[in-house]
Amino acid sequence: MKVVFLETVEGSGAMGDIRDVANGFARNYLLPRGYAAPATPQLIEQAAELAQIEGERQRVEDERAHGLVGKLENATLVMTVRVGEQGRLYGSVTSADIAEKAGEILGEELDRRRVLLPEVIRNVGLFPVTLRLSRNIAAEVNVAVVDAETPEGVDAAVEQLLAPPVMEEPEPEATPAEEESDVTETDDVSEQGKNELDGEEAPDEASAEASADVAAETSDASDEPASTDDAEADEAASDDETEEAVTE
Repeated sequence: MKVVFLETVEGSGAMGDIRDVANGFARNYLLPRGYAAPATPQLIEQAAELAQIEGERQRVEDERAHGLVGKLENATLVMTVRVGEQGRLYGSVTSADIAEKAGEILGEELDRRRVLLPEVIRNVGLFPVTLRLSRNIAAEVNVAVVDAETPEGVDAAVEQLLAPPVMEEPEPEATPAEEESDVTETDDVSEQGKNELDGEEAPDEASAEASADVAAETSDASDEPASTDDAEADEAASDDETEEAVTE
């Protein structure tokens, strides 16, 4: 059925729009509530005027919505709830609950249908939710759902939810040049250790040679006195023989 929208219906049409809609939707909802009327030639002529009226109304509504966005900027809607095991709520947080809390910040009532919540919230945590303040203006707010009986207190629980996660910085990977430098340093250390070991062995060999020389000198020294004594003994024996020959 072709209808002319006499009022703006979110998701369906704006005032002055001419659209084809399902027969059931028109007869059961739009026509009885006065949101639209069958598109007669006379009403089609009035559609342009209705669209102009709607455009002006929308402009005023958008300006007002811009002012509301400023109030919601950096705002967090805190919902205190009773929580059971595993963080599951006793009940749930609905679009009506969020609209009521947002209305407290805005200073005016907010229609729950302007809260774009895909499904009700059944867990504690931080949830981004979009508020449709006008047809063209939307604002996103954080909804913090916390246990009303949390030991650290509601404010501390909200701060913990809003705190950004701490990310550990990965260790930088070594570049090929650094790896080559590390290998060179390792080789230098190994070579140095080898030289130190060689230096420790050299004194041992020198000591062994020195000991051998000392032993040899000691042996020669002990042999010399023995040779002298033998010579003196031979000389004494020769003198005795000479004396015996003279006596005879």
